[in-house]
Amino acid sequence: MIEIDGKNIYFPIKHIPRDQQLSALEFIKRSLNCGAKNIILNLGTGVGKTMINAVMITNYYRNFINTNDDVKFDILTNSKVLQNQYIKEFDFISNYKGRNNYYCDRFSCDCSIGKELHTALKTSCNECPYDIAKNKWIHSEIGLTNFHMFSTLSLFQKDILKNRNSNVLIVDEGHLFEDVFSSYLNVVISAKILKNCGFNLKEIETLDDRFISKIKYLDKYLEFLERKLMPMIENKLANFEASIKTSTSKKRIEVGKYIQNLETKLLSFKQLFSSYANDPNNIVLDIEMDKNDKMYSGTKLIGQHIWIHDILNEMVFKNYDHVFFTSATILSKDVFCAVNGLDSKLTSYYEIDTPFKKENRPVYYMKIGKMNINSKEETFQKQIPWINKILEKYKNKKGIIHCTTYEIADWVKDNIQNTRLLFHDTENRDEILEKHLQSTEPTVIVSPSMSGGIDLRGSLAEFSIILKIPFPSLGSKKIVARKQTNKDFYTNATISELLQMYGRTIRSETDRSDTFILDSNFSDLLKYNSDKIPKYFTEAIKVLKI
Repeated sequence: MIEIDGKNIYFPIKHIPRDQQLSALEFIKRSLNCGAKNIILNLGTGVGKTMINAVMITNYYRNFINTNDDVKFDILTNSKVLQNQYIKEFDFISNYKGRNNYYCDRFSCDCSIGKELHTALKTSCNECPYDIAKNKWIHSEIGLTNFHMFSTLSLFQKDILKNRNSNVLIVDEGHLFEDVFSSYLNVVISAKILKNCGFNLKEIETLDDRFISKIKYLDKYLEFLERKLMPMIENKLANFEASIKTSTSKKRIEVGKYIQNLETKLLSFKQLFSSYANDPNNIVLDIEMDKNDKMYSGTKLIGQHIWIHDILNEMVFKNYDHVFFTSATILSKDVFCAVNGLDSKLTSYYEIDTPFKKENRPVYYMKIGKMNINSKEETFQKQIPWINKILEKYKNKKGIIHCTTYEIADWVKDNIQNTRLLFHDTENRDEILEKHLQSTEPTVIVSPSMSGGIDLRGSLAEFSIILKIPFPSLGSKKIVARKQTNKDFYTNATISELLQMYGRTIRSETDRSDTFILDSNFSDLLKYNSDKIPKYFTEAIKVLKI
């Protein structure tokens, strides 16, 4: 318990608030009293964002800002892993996840498929575990969900959020929210996606050969979606819905998955068409190639927004009295407000460095070579012996190798022969992470996508290797357009991602972890952006002679 302005604030947990947390709370108090709608808290690893989000903000707000009994708080975080951490520590929070996290006893499948089957068969489930969790969340004072679920609700199931009618939004890992929300607005088409929508091999081959592999421009992509693919999807959806009653139990589950994916695609098409009509210059087409696709062209078409300021404000921020963002890597109020479309005059910003000693978190910089597009293969070959030396030095310790891309992860797999290494793809990421966490062996995760959202405290990782500075890809038209319209966006995104990588292995005051950076592009990042990189990071850097 602490006292603020003569009132006792009770924290329903065993922890006593730290001085830095109380300092953040004092800033929140001043900001709210001065009329701020949006409050950004850039809090270094170890300050304790979770405690501030779940307990301190909510307690202060309902005691001093809105004392009504029906005040509600929505807490968002980036992943289900972080959701589980919240619930483990704060069991008074109501947790809500997507349908596929709940089991349907009636059809022996997850509730995402079970719901589609009930709809198609015109039946209902009186004890649906998903509905029970949803209703509990809707009526709870403090509700928790993840960015992915919240994006789905905001775009496609708005009535659920309307029924909940919360007053305050608290966004943990706030530096990632806009990017995740934006990804739900993307319209992605590839052979693999068509297969997951129930298209047969002949249909996929024809669409891939005649359209997908040939399309190079946005106007042709939109024409293909509207005139060719959308009618096919509507027809396929009707056929699946009609066939489900006569299908076997096993087939019903398969068809239910197809129906769900087809319905989602139609909704995303309509959103893209609407956005293009409102602002055609804000939509771009990116084209990616999957070299591992041996059956088809490997082409992936991605129609996406450059910026989503207006959409975020209309669908999210304007629906709340106050919005809080917490993160360790927001870095700049101006850039964050620009990216998220926040009114800087109504937004306050507060920053606290990590309390962890620099001696426990050294950054060893090795100038091996630049991982640029034209030199990265040559540089990686030079990195190989050093990677092996680091693995040998920490042969009895767990660790993580950050690769930035799956291409580089594949290079590690092909060139580093070490049974300790754990690799993952887009499908089994969480499974491999759990294997690492549970293993008693000194395993090392090799990943292009674990820079954030995971907690490798203590012995779970005592060293990390960063093979490439995480510059956003300039092969993306979206990234190029963002860089052109906001000159600080690109640098800020790079530094933020680098700091996230660094922070995975230092989670408490007793942790000790060594970080190795093997990309010489780090020199330029330091030279031209020293004012943007936090002191707690630069003070830990040690250049190694090689």
